[in-house]
This record gives sequence, structure tokens and C-alpha cells, in this order.
Amino acid sequence: MFTIVAVAALAGCDLPRDPDGTLKRVRGGTMRVGMVVDTPWVTDSGDGAGGIERTIVDDLSRELGAKVEWHRGSAEQLLDSLHERELDLVIGGFTTQSPWKQQVALTKAYYTDTLMLHGKRTEQPHAVAVAPGENAWQVAVERVLRGKRNEFPTLRRAAGR
Repeated sequence: MFTIVAVAALAGCDLPRDPDGTLKRVRGGTMRVGMVVDTPWVTDSGDGAGGIERTIVDDLSRELGAKVEWHRGSAEQLLDSLHERELDLVIGGFTTQSPWKQQVALTKAYYTDTLMLHGKRTEQPHAVAVAPGENAWQVAVERVLRGKRNEFPTLRRAAGR
């Protein structure tokens, strides 16, 4: 009985929520994306980002009917702007171990890169940065990442090491 009541209560809560309405504002509007150049994940193509993570932004903007407004800068500048809700998403080859995970939200790892560092095999799970607390927005981003899961190994191999 408790399970039925709990499920019914959650169904009426409109979860997940975005306190600042990011998903609602971006859908059919403008997605403000920060880009930190980190080849091959993000490159500067002149008209915005290029690289592997550009494909994430393209798919997300297409799914939401949003145009993309690109912002260039250092990781510190852009992640501060994301924390202040001046940006909606920041791409830049971030990993789930990023020291910024205390100030911004990181998606679940969308791809784990395996590298040899100092003769030791190291795994680097990659994620995208979103504003903290914007849960519906994060779910929408992660849905696109899950849909592209099978593409990332091919994109990574094509980009070289």
C-alpha cells in the first residue's frame, strides 16, 4: 500500500524540477553553451565548437528546437558563469573527477577513455557540466548522451589519440 501511495505522490510532483526553468527556457529558445578547447573533445571551429562534444550540443539543440549561443573562455570563467546560471551547459573534455564537481553538476559519465599515463592504464570517465539543481535539464542532457552512447567509441577513434 505504501508503494502505491509513494508512486502516486511522486507522479503528481512534476519531478524532476528545474528551479530556474532551464529546460523550459531552452526548449524552442536559446541554449547558452560554454566551450573550453580540449582537443579532441572540443576544438574551436570559428563558428563555435568542433570536436566530439559538439555532436552532443548539436543533438541536444535539434531535440529541443533550440539555437546555440557559443561562449569561449577558460574553464574557470565558464564554470563560474554556469554556477551563476549565466550559461546552460559547458563542454570541454571534463571528467567525473573534475574539481569543479562541487560548484556545478556533472552528468553521468557518457564515455570512459582509457589512456596510458606513465606506463599505467588509466580510465577517464567523461561528463558534461550543467547548472547545479536544474534536474530536469540534466535529465534531458543525459538522455541525449545515452542515445549517443554507441557513437562515442567511433568518434573517439576517428579523433585519434
